[in-house]
Amino acid sequence: MKVNFQLHPLLLLMMIFSYFLGLFTQLICFFVIITIHELGHFVAAKYFKWNVSRIVIWPFGGVMETEEFFNRPNREEFIVAIAGPIQHLWIYVVLYFAKFTTLSSLIIDQLWFANTVILLFNLLPILPLDGGRIIFLIISKFSSFHHSIAWMSFFSIVMITALNILLLLLFTDLYGIHFTFLSVFLILDNWLTWKNKHIFLLKHLLARYFVANTERSNITILKTSPSTKVSELVKRFKKECYHYVYIGDKPYPISEDDCLKALFTNNDPNLTLAKVGGS
Repeated sequence: MKVNFQLHPLLLLMMIFSYFLGLFTQLICFFVIITIHELGHFVAAKYFKWNVSRIVIWPFGGVMETEEFFNRPNREEFIVAIAGPIQHLWIYVVLYFAKFTTLSSLIIDQLWFANTVILLFNLLPILPLDGGRIIFLIISKFSSFHHSIAWMSFFSIVMITALNILLLLLFTDLYGIHFTFLSVFLILDNWLTWKNKHIFLLKHLLARYFVANTERSNITILKTSPSTKVSELVKRFKKECYHYVYIGDKPYPISEDDCLKALFTNNDPNLTLAKVGGS
């Protein structure tokens, strides 16, 4: 199983500085835990034949780069998301029994600390962290894909801001420059997600239309007026649902495929449903 594994230049720079500052062992412990965490995601993704471009390890986290998130069945996305945090459970077991070996207690304690910090951090309900992805999957069961990703990215920004205020006011000792950089990165990532939510929607719809992995047993009925544009209607489509759309007073619906055909094959997002229904 080939892995395109890369170390971010900032991590290499921090390794050099940490060596002279006496923090090299601590940084290596975080590096080991983060790598195991990301490999958990990678193995699960490859099991479902996801296209993974690379794994990048940062100083305080890692990322498995793939275009598959948001476009695969919820079951697959949940398993891939939870596969990272699950790794921390067996790491705890290994570290517990390591206490009875000749391994330095200082290294064991630092690995235990790094394992706990990375686990708790990734379970925060913030995109693109694992906890945020799981919360998104739950929300998408009850709301449209477009609304779910817009709401989740906005909620993530609010959560990051609230955590920063909480740490500054109540846990000043835990706050550091690394947390500031990480918070800025996460806020920018979620702001771009919110700003480009229409692009995420189009990628999601393309996967439904061309890959044809939509579950058609879960039917959702939509009702709208003949003047509604196709580009506006698809914002109401839910993940893992197949849609039939009733237009005005017409007794028969048009299908999701008809709408996606008008959007992609005919390349006419401004086409009204009156014309789609009459085609």
